[in-house]
This record gives sequence, structure tokens and C-alpha cells, in this order.
Amino acid sequence: MGGQFLGIAIEALVAVLLAVTIGYCVLVNRKLVQLRSDQSELKAIVRDLHAATGQAEQAIAGLRQSACVAEESLGRQIEHVRGLDMQLSASINKGEALLTKLAAMPRAQQSRGPSASSAGTQGPELRQNRIGLGLLNARRRNEGEGDGTRSGQDEVAA
Repeated sequence: MGGQFLGIAIEALVAVLLAVTIGYCVLVNRKLVQLRSDQSELKAIVRDLHAATGQAEQAIAGLRQSACVAEESLGRQIEHVRGLDMQLSASINKGEALLTKLAAMPRAQQSRGPSASSAGTQGPELRQNRIGLGLLNARRRNEGEGDGTRSGQDEVAA
């Protein structure tokens, strides 16, 4: 009897261990299924990341190209503005020189007397410059308005 009991106890122990092993296998199988589904999700994430990286690279290439075009355009505009600046500086210098001449002119006319306001003696160097002619004509118009005797007919032509 003792031998049969020991045999049944061993077989019962093997059956329990077998049941535990089967339960553990079911648990491992569930984990593997979950891991495989996570793996497919991970592959999808990697695919999406790869696509996004490709789009970002294309966008960066486009931005670089746009930056180069903008840099060239800006360079041309800067050179154009520098040229305009030089022209403006030259015009300002000419205007200042003309202003200096015009400022000295009334003093010279006052010292010459009233005959200095005739068309033949008034600023021959002014007639060489369009701005000078404009100023000379404006002065004549203003003088004519003051006494009412002058008209626009005696303007100096270029």
C-alpha cells in the first residue's frame, strides 16, 4: 500500500506540475501575441518616422534653395541701394554747392545795384544747371508777383 500511495502522489505531483506548465505556456503565449502586435505597431511608427524624415529633408532642401535665392536678391538690392546712395550723396553735394552760390548771389546783386537783376547778368553759371534755371525762374516769378509788373513770359529757357 505504501508503494501505491507513493506512485499516486508522484503522478499527482507530475499532473500539478504539468498543469502549472500549461498555465505558464498560456501566459507566455499571451505575452508573445502582445509583443508581436507591439512589434507591428513599432514597425508602423518607424515607417511613419522615416516618411516624416524624408519630408523634413525635402523641406530643408527647399528652404536652403529659397535662402540662396533670397541672399542673391538681397545682394543685388544692396548693390542697387549703394549706387543710389552714391548718386544721392553726389546730388546733395552739388545742391550744397549750388546753395552756397545762391546764398552769395543776393549779396553780390545788392552790391551791384538794381541793374544786376536783368536776364543777361544774372548768374550765368546758374543757367548751365537745370536746378539753377528753375530757381532763377522762380525768383523772377516771385519778384513779378510782388510788384505786379512781371509775367511768366520772361522766364529763362534751358
